Amino acid sequence: AMKVFDEIYFYPWESMTENNCNSVFIDGSVPTIIDPGHAHLLDALLQAMEEDGVSPERVKLVLNTHGHPDHCEGSAWFKERGAMVAISEVEDEFLRGAGGEVYRAFGMQVPDIRLDFYLQEGELDIGSRAAEIFITPGHTPASLCIYVKAEKALIVGDLIFQGGVGRVDLPGGNGALLKKSITRVSQLDVEHLLPGHGPVISGKEKVAANFRFIQQALFPM
Repeated sequence: AMKVFDEIYFYPWESMTENNCNSVFIDGSVPTIIDPGHAHLLDALLQAMEEDGVSPERVKLVLNTHGHPDHCEGSAWFKERGAMVAISEVEDEFLRGAGGEVYRAFGMQVPDIRLDFYLQEGELDIGSRAAEIFITPGHTPASLCIYVKAEKALIVGDLIFQGGVGRVDLPGGNGALLKKSITRVSQLDVEHLLPGHGPVISGKEKVAANFRFIQQALFPM
């Protein structure tokens, strides 16, 4: 794992043979996991947390940036151990409709995540920390980003990566909305960009340069 700060842990998924997402753990009075990943690959995350001296059983809150199974399926394990689980409302509706059809088309089960509440745009208190939720459609109808203010860390799911953006060719994807969402979060004061796949981008200048590259190289497409 990579400790981005004191209590923020970044768990990169580095396997070339199996697709899964990076996960983020934020410790504090409300231990929070963001995007726990695929259910069948969850052991890797649990083990990495244990190695950092973090008991996964302590997690009280699971936040999902969007409803793709490689991001949210693992939520069920934490839910069974008493954690609250949340996603945006429109994303949940999508999962129950057109989004669910995608899973079935790929022969996958639709993640049956029993939610405790919906994430809405605006302030979210995760214990001692102030975070802000931004609904950022494009990759899916209501993907979201989580901005951790004190550390100026932006957790973006599959909105944007180092040198790339989330795909928009799956049902519910929309290129015009993706551009709008990227432009919107590019205005934030970000020191650390934590994407759903690939490496963390650290340093204000590097984060800004990546946004510029995306806007110049990829937006015209």
